[in-house]
Amino acid sequence: MQLVLFIAYFIGIFSVDALENLSRRPTTVLTQSSTYRFNIASFANDGDVQTTEPKCAITALNPPKAWLQVDFGQPYRINNVKIYPRREGDGPSAWKQYRFRQFYLDASNSSATQTTTSQRSRCYTDNTTAPDLPPNIIDIPCKQTARYVIVETTYDAPEDEITGGAILEICEIEVYGCEVDTYGVDCMPCIGCQYCDISSGVCDACEEMLMLSP
Repeated sequence: MQLVLFIAYFIGIFSVDALENLSRRPTTVLTQSSTYRFNIASFANDGDVQTTEPKCAITALNPPKAWLQVDFGQPYRINNVKIYPRREGDGPSAWKQYRFRQFYLDASNSSATQTTTSQRSRCYTDNTTAPDLPPNIIDIPCKQTARYVIVETTYDAPEDEITGGAILEICEIEVYGCEVDTYGVDCMPCIGCQYCDISSGVCDACEEMLMLSP
Protein backbone atom coordinates (compact mmCIF):
# COMPACT_ATOMS: atom_id res chain seq x y z
CA MET A 1 0.00 0.00 0.00
CA GLN A 2 2.83 2.39 0.86
CA LEU A 3 4.47 1.65 -2.50
CA VAL A 4 1.23 2.51 -4.32
CA LEU A 5 0.92 5.79 -2.40
CA PHE A 6 4.55 6.65 -3.15
CA ILE A 7 4.06 6.00 -6.88
CA ALA A 8 0.87 8.10 -6.92
CA TYR A 9 2.68 10.92 -5.10
CA PHE A 10 5.63 10.75 -7.51
CA ILE A 11 3.33 10.83 -10.54
CA GLY A 12 1.46 13.80 -9.08
CA ILE A 13 4.67 15.77 -8.56
CA PHE A 14 5.92 14.89 -12.05
CA SER A 15 2.59 15.84 -13.63
CA VAL A 16 2.48 19.28 -12.00
CA ASP A 17 6.04 19.98 -13.14
CA ALA A 18 5.30 18.80 -16.70
CA LEU A 19 2.99 21.72 -17.49
CA GLU A 20 5.02 24.63 -18.83
CA ASN A 21 5.05 28.00 -17.09
CA LEU A 22 4.12 30.04 -20.16
CA SER A 23 4.96 33.30 -18.36
CA ARG A 24 8.64 32.40 -18.54
CA ARG A 25 8.77 31.72 -22.27
CA PRO A 26 11.29 34.04 -23.99
CA THR A 27 8.54 35.37 -26.28
CA THR A 28 6.14 36.25 -23.44
CA VAL A 29 5.76 39.98 -22.73
CA LEU A 30 4.22 41.55 -19.62
CA THR A 31 2.72 45.04 -19.62
CA GLN A 32 0.69 46.99 -17.09
CA SER A 33 -1.69 49.94 -17.21
CA SER A 34 0.80 52.24 -15.46
CA THR A 35 3.97 51.93 -13.38
CA TYR A 36 4.73 53.02 -9.83
CA ARG A 37 8.32 54.28 -9.53
CA PHE A 38 10.62 51.52 -10.81
CA ASN A 39 8.23 48.57 -10.28
CA ILE A 40 7.98 47.53 -13.93
CA ALA A 41 5.73 44.77 -15.28
CA SER A 42 8.59 42.36 -16.02
CA PHE A 43 9.25 42.01 -12.27
CA ALA A 44 6.19 39.73 -12.29
CA ASN A 45 7.75 37.07 -14.54
CA ASP A 46 11.40 37.08 -13.47
CA GLY A 47 11.09 33.79 -11.57
CA ASP A 48 11.48 35.47 -8.15
CA VAL A 49 8.52 34.69 -5.86
CA GLN A 50 9.59 36.97 -3.01
CA THR A 51 6.70 39.28 -2.18
CA THR A 52 8.34 42.47 -0.89
CA GLU A 53 7.85 45.77 -2.73
CA PRO A 54 11.19 45.90 -4.64
CA LYS A 55 10.38 42.49 -6.19
CA CYS A 56 6.90 43.36 -7.47
CA ALA A 57 5.23 44.89 -10.50
CA ILE A 58 3.13 47.77 -9.16
CA THR A 59 0.80 50.14 -10.99
CA ALA A 60 0.65 53.88 -10.31
CA LEU A 61 -1.38 55.46 -7.54
CA ASN A 62 -4.86 56.96 -8.03
CA PRO A 63 -6.19 55.64 -11.41
CA PRO A 64 -9.74 54.20 -11.21
CA LYS A 65 -8.68 50.95 -12.91
CA ALA A 66 -5.44 48.96 -13.01
CA TRP A 67 -4.39 45.91 -15.02
CA LEU A 68 -1.44 43.66 -15.74
CA GLN A 69 -1.36 41.65 -18.97
CA VAL A 70 0.57 38.52 -19.93
CA ASP A 71 0.99 38.28 -23.72
CA PHE A 72 2.21 34.91 -25.01
CA GLY A 73 2.44 36.17 -28.61
CA GLN A 74 0.02 33.48 -29.80
CA PRO A 75 -2.82 31.41 -28.30
CA TYR A 76 -1.98 28.62 -25.83
CA ARG A 77 -4.05 26.10 -23.88
CA ILE A 78 -4.15 27.46 -20.35
CA ASN A 79 -4.68 25.21 -17.34
CA ASN A 80 -4.18 27.38 -14.25
CA VAL A 81 -2.77 30.72 -13.13
CA LYS A 82 -0.80 31.22 -9.92
CA ILE A 83 -0.42 34.75 -8.52
CA TYR A 84 1.88 35.99 -5.75
CA PRO A 85 0.52 39.35 -4.47
CA ARG A 86 2.67 41.74 -2.46
CA ARG A 87 2.93 40.82 1.21
CA GLU A 88 5.66 42.30 3.42
CA GLY A 89 5.26 39.90 6.34
CA ASP A 90 2.96 38.37 8.93
CA GLY A 91 3.28 41.01 11.66
CA PRO A 92 0.35 43.30 12.52
CA SER A 93 2.07 46.36 11.02
CA ALA A 94 3.36 44.61 7.87
CA TRP A 95 1.74 45.55 4.55
CA LYS A 96 -0.39 42.73 3.19
CA GLN A 97 -2.44 41.96 0.07
CA TYR A 98 -5.14 44.53 0.85
CA ARG A 99 -5.21 45.84 -2.72
CA PHE A 100 -5.88 42.38 -4.13
CA ARG A 101 -9.43 42.17 -2.83
CA GLN A 102 -12.07 41.94 -5.58
CA PHE A 103 -9.64 41.59 -8.50
CA TYR A 104 -10.67 39.57 -11.55
CA LEU A 105 -8.78 37.34 -13.96
CA ASP A 106 -9.63 37.19 -17.67
CA ALA A 107 -8.36 35.30 -20.72
CA SER A 108 -8.63 36.81 -24.18
CA ASN A 109 -7.33 36.76 -27.74
CA SER A 110 -7.34 40.58 -27.76
CA SER A 111 -5.29 42.83 -25.50
CA ALA A 112 -6.35 44.78 -22.42
CA THR A 113 -6.22 48.04 -24.38
CA GLN A 114 -8.55 46.67 -27.08
CA THR A 115 -11.17 45.06 -24.83
CA THR A 116 -13.23 45.54 -21.72
CA THR A 117 -13.68 42.73 -19.23
CA SER A 118 -17.16 41.96 -20.63
CA GLN A 119 -15.53 41.09 -23.98
CA ARG A 120 -13.16 38.53 -22.44
CA SER A 121 -13.54 35.09 -20.85
CA ARG A 122 -13.72 35.41 -17.07
CA CYS A 123 -11.66 32.84 -15.17
CA TYR A 124 -12.07 34.19 -11.66
CA THR A 125 -13.64 36.96 -9.59
CA ASP A 126 -12.41 37.59 -6.05
CA ASN A 127 -15.20 38.45 -3.61
CA THR A 128 -13.06 39.19 -0.55
CA THR A 129 -14.22 42.19 1.49
CA ALA A 130 -12.35 44.11 4.20
CA PRO A 131 -11.00 43.28 6.68
CA ASP A 132 -10.51 39.79 5.20
CA LEU A 133 -7.67 39.08 2.77
CA PRO A 134 -7.22 36.90 -0.32
CA PRO A 135 -4.77 33.97 0.05
CA ASN A 136 -1.02 34.66 0.18
CA ILE A 137 -0.68 32.63 -3.04
CA ILE A 138 -3.69 32.52 -5.36
CA ASP A 139 -3.94 29.44 -7.63
CA ILE A 140 -6.79 29.73 -10.12
CA PRO A 141 -8.10 27.11 -12.58
CA CYS A 142 -8.42 28.82 -15.97
CA LYS A 143 -9.06 26.29 -18.73
CA GLN A 144 -9.07 28.59 -21.73
CA THR A 145 -7.36 28.88 -25.09
CA ALA A 146 -6.05 32.43 -25.30
CA ARG A 147 -3.15 34.67 -26.19
CA TYR A 148 -3.58 37.03 -23.24
CA VAL A 149 -4.12 36.60 -19.51
CA ILE A 150 -5.26 39.83 -17.85
CA VAL A 151 -5.44 40.64 -14.13
CA GLU A 152 -7.58 43.71 -13.52
CA THR A 153 -9.07 45.64 -10.60
CA THR A 154 -11.17 48.70 -9.82
CA TYR A 155 -10.89 48.18 -6.04
CA ASP A 156 -9.81 51.05 -3.78
CA ALA A 157 -8.46 49.53 -0.56
CA PRO A 158 -9.54 51.30 2.66
CA GLU A 159 -6.02 50.74 4.03
CA ASP A 160 -4.79 53.33 1.48
CA GLU A 161 -5.25 56.26 3.85
CA ILE A 162 -3.14 58.76 1.87
CA THR A 163 -3.35 57.44 -1.68
CA GLY A 164 -6.40 56.14 -3.49
CA GLY A 165 -7.57 54.49 -6.65
CA ALA A 166 -7.09 50.96 -7.96
CA ILE A 167 -3.58 49.57 -7.54
CA LEU A 168 -2.18 46.17 -8.52
CA GLU A 169 0.86 44.69 -6.74
CA ILE A 170 1.90 41.43 -8.43
CA CYS A 171 5.24 39.96 -7.41
CA GLU A 172 5.00 36.92 -9.70
CA ILE A 173 2.42 35.46 -12.06
CA GLU A 174 2.79 31.90 -13.35
CA VAL A 175 0.55 30.69 -16.16
CA TYR A 176 0.66 26.93 -16.70
CA GLY A 177 -0.42 25.35 -19.97
CA CYS A 178 0.53 23.75 -23.29
CA GLU A 179 0.55 24.26 -27.04
CA VAL A 180 -2.96 24.44 -28.53
CA ASP A 181 -2.76 20.99 -30.17
CA THR A 182 -1.87 19.14 -26.96
CA TYR A 183 -3.62 18.01 -23.76
CA GLY A 184 -2.98 16.60 -20.30
CA VAL A 185 -0.30 17.37 -17.76
CA ASP A 186 2.36 15.96 -20.09
CA CYS A 187 1.18 18.08 -23.05
CA MET A 188 0.54 15.05 -25.28
CA PRO A 189 -0.61 15.60 -28.91
CA CYS A 190 -4.37 15.57 -29.53
CA ILE A 191 -5.45 12.27 -31.16
CA GLY A 192 -7.39 12.53 -34.40
CA CYS A 193 -7.87 16.29 -34.29
CA GLN A 194 -5.98 19.54 -33.96
CA TYR A 195 -7.89 20.98 -31.01
CA CYS A 196 -9.00 19.00 -27.96
CA ASP A 197 -9.97 19.47 -24.31
CA ILE A 198 -6.85 20.35 -22.33
CA SER A 199 -7.74 17.87 -19.55
CA SER A 200 -9.38 14.89 -21.29
CA GLY A 201 -8.04 15.06 -24.85
CA VAL A 202 -11.59 14.78 -26.25
CA CYS A 203 -11.79 16.57 -29.60
CA ASP A 204 -13.56 19.92 -29.56
CA ALA A 205 -17.22 19.55 -30.56
CA CYS A 206 -17.01 21.95 -33.50
CA GLU A 207 -14.01 20.09 -34.93
CA GLU A 208 -15.73 16.70 -34.50
CA MET A 209 -18.67 17.99 -36.57
CA LEU A 210 -16.29 19.09 -39.32
CA MET A 211 -14.60 15.68 -39.34
CA LEU A 212 -17.95 13.86 -39.60
CA SER A 213 -19.38 16.05 -42.37
CA PRO A 214 -19.20 14.59 -45.95
